[in-house]
Amino acid sequence: MTNPIHNSRIKWNDYRALGIYYITIVTHDHMRVLGELNVDVREPRVILSELGRYVQEQWERIPTVQAEKGRKVSVLGQQVMPEHFHGVLRVEEPMTDGVGEILQAFKDACAGEYRRIYRPSGAEALWEDSCGVIIYYRKGRLENILRYVHDNPRRAVMRALQPDFYRKRLHITIAGIDFAAYGNLFLLRRPWKEQVFCHRWRMEGDKRDYSTPYETTEEFRHQREAWLEAAEDGAVLVTPGISKGEQQLVKDCMEQELPLIHLQMEPITESWHPDYRRYELCSKGKLLILSPWQLDEQGEVNGVPADTSYSRFHNLNAIAEMLCGEDYLEMRIRQ
Repeated sequence: MTNPIHNSRIKWNDYRALGIYYITIVTHDHMRVLGELNVDVREPRVILSELGRYVQEQWERIPTVQAEKGRKVSVLGQQVMPEHFHGVLRVEEPMTDGVGEILQAFKDACAGEYRRIYRPSGAEALWEDSCGVIIYYRKGRLENILRYVHDNPRRAVMRALQPDFYRKRLHITIAGIDFAAYGNLFLLRRPWKEQVFCHRWRMEGDKRDYSTPYETTEEFRHQREAWLEAAEDGAVLVTPGISKGEQQLVKDCMEQELPLIHLQMEPITESWHPDYRRYELCSKGKLLILSPWQLDEQGEVNGVPADTSYSRFHNLNAIAEMLCGEDYLEMRIRQ
């Protein structure tokens, strides 16, 4: 039997343990056999096919089916999409077998119905061999997980209607620097961009006052108000959000939905996705996330090696300054 749990799962989790599991299963070759997306922002939903309805019913039957095998589990949420399925499962009591056994039984039942309806020739399968993701979450994350799962149709509709706000680009060169990007690239074309840069400590000339965090000063209060007024007037704020003051401005932009280019050290890879709130802002064209590929090759700072946090922070701020200082940013998209 193929192991239904993806081999990149977190290795320290015990998949027999009590807890909440978020599951994604993808159809073979991304076949759109579970339904069709109603591409309407007023009513974003998936119109389920006969097979899609069966998949939904089988997921809802998991507690009953597993109770007959002595397992106590409950289903907390689900979302059938045209070519994949999301589900949230809670294990109420520790099990002798792993969650993979439950998922395999679910997949097998759905695959049997697929063969009945479509009668595919040969060894054509319904599902990919492995689940795309299976991750153990603490209970405190449940609300966010369920919101993400149930919001899938709306996000899919917005991706279809506003692809430039959502498309992930793994290789884009901006002013000679290679980035991965997620979000609204048009923000780079805005003629007015303002760098948000804050020291960690209050400055007295060239000296730092280590007793006074900069974000607590009157100077920061005035500077913060000026940046936010500029953003409200159409400026795009650009920052890596490193110091407390910069983090406050990032938070302000997200809460007030002001245009922001956020530079981050975390790589944007094929499997990377932003958190829910940043996803929302990208969908509205308010956010662009940039991650430089060769950050550790940008050079040392004040004699400190480039691959240290100190130099990375300074180099990110230098990139932010460059993005704001260029009247026209030459951009080349490779993917």
